[in-house]
Amino acid sequence: MDNYYLMYVNGEFRDTSSGEKITVLNPATEEVVGSCVKATKEEAEEAIQHARIAFDNGSWSGLKASQRASYLYQIADKLEERIDALTKLHVQESGSTIIKAKGEIHSSVRTIRHFAKLCQTDYHYEAITPNEEAISFSYNFIEREPIGVCAGIVPWNFPFSLAIWKIAPALATGNTIIVKPASETPLTMLELAKIVDEVGLPKGVLNIIPGSGAVIGETLAEHPQIDKIAFTGSTVVGKRVMELASTNVKIVTLELGGKSANIILDDANLEVAIDGALFGTFYHSGQVCESGTRLLVQESIYDEVINKLVERAKMIKVGDPFQPQSGMGPVISRKQRDQIEEYIRIGKEEGARLVLGGERPTGSIFEKGFWIMPTIFADVKNDMRIAQEEIFGPVLSVIKFKTDDEAVQIANDTIYGLAGGVWSKNNKRAVSVAKRMRTGTVWINAYHLLADTAPFGGYKQSGIGRELGIQGLLAYTQTKHIHVDLDQSTSRYKILLPEKE
Repeated sequence: MDNYYLMYVNGEFRDTSSGEKITVLNPATEEVVGSCVKATKEEAEEAIQHARIAFDNGSWSGLKASQRASYLYQIADKLEERIDALTKLHVQESGSTIIKAKGEIHSSVRTIRHFAKLCQTDYHYEAITPNEEAISFSYNFIEREPIGVCAGIVPWNFPFSLAIWKIAPALATGNTIIVKPASETPLTMLELAKIVDEVGLPKGVLNIIPGSGAVIGETLAEHPQIDKIAFTGSTVVGKRVMELASTNVKIVTLELGGKSANIILDDANLEVAIDGALFGTFYHSGQVCESGTRLLVQESIYDEVINKLVERAKMIKVGDPFQPQSGMGPVISRKQRDQIEEYIRIGKEEGARLVLGGERPTGSIFEKGFWIMPTIFADVKNDMRIAQEEIFGPVLSVIKFKTDDEAVQIANDTIYGLAGGVWSKNNKRAVSVAKRMRTGTVWINAYHLLADTAPFGGYKQSGIGRELGIQGLLAYTQTKHIHVDLDQSTSRYKILLPEKE
């Protein structure tokens, strides 16, 4: 695969006029993986204009749903053919373990096919029965139409799949889209551009422009020709995107931060719950927005759970992400590692009890790269910073509770509401707890399991709107009500106009 990648605008691969580039480092080795253009504000604006023309001329929105689906199926097929090469690149640029990376590409193929199938349903049409007391005899229906020019801003933790969550429904419903990948992980997205080019998607329909968030991201968020923006990332940046989007009241979908509560009730199957809690926190080195980083444990089993967590977490192998036996690889960057270590220091200062980790691994392979061991704090209070702020790393805070009601109260005592979990042998009890949690997704006796058919998104400061599911498709449509009058009587206009003589 290329060492230097060009942006993809209006069906062409282009260099940047500034000559600037983004250098991508392997988080495990600090070696250069490759580089790509660093687009300018003017180049972003040009991409927006091409996307606008492509939408307005109907070259994409004017196609039948089956035709759009055909393009999407071709993209999915070509992705599937290149899974091994894309997985390798994904591991190199993101530090993902090879199992996680391959799973992400596989799931992206499935997501594209899901939306290709969904767009061929009658999602765009809905008949309405008028009120019985309606004045006129009429036929009413809803038509769901594409929004227009969309923009997607993608994070570095799941750089491929979270881009596809935006691209697939946007294209399926007839929109055009501009995607800005994260500066840490732009390369797999630019490989997607090659596939899109091979498939022959009409010019301007999908544009991929790497660059800084301060330049490209802000341009997309505030530009008057962008009709919708979908952003996945931190709550702080999400607020800025929302502020900029308000300048022309564009539609926003925001999937933001999380500090999810994972609740182990006293009747849980601990063998399953312990592994599930560790998976819920340490998967992808804790760099997952909906990670269950607050583990709430009922007091009667608290000490037992702490001991079992520590014993089991010691078995997690931190190492070369290309080795299948590695459960955790590095974190994405030196900046991220330093931030995680600062939170570990804060946790100690706050009085939480460090029972595992808190340090970097030792050994020759860890002399380069950005590594941190699985870390567990016990005796955490929910008002501590390590319990309230998103660390985005492999740090678990374990909190004790007495009753189910207290567990719900602690779970909801946060600005976030993205996800959560409940562990119990009693499904009725678990569902009762889940229903009271103010969060977008709750897993019962599982964690991190997402489905293309189920919506994903947050409550409170974890975001606005939903991705995936039928809701994720409709998020890329405008709803139009059409009233067809079958009476054609002038009587209803008497309140304004006198009868004709």
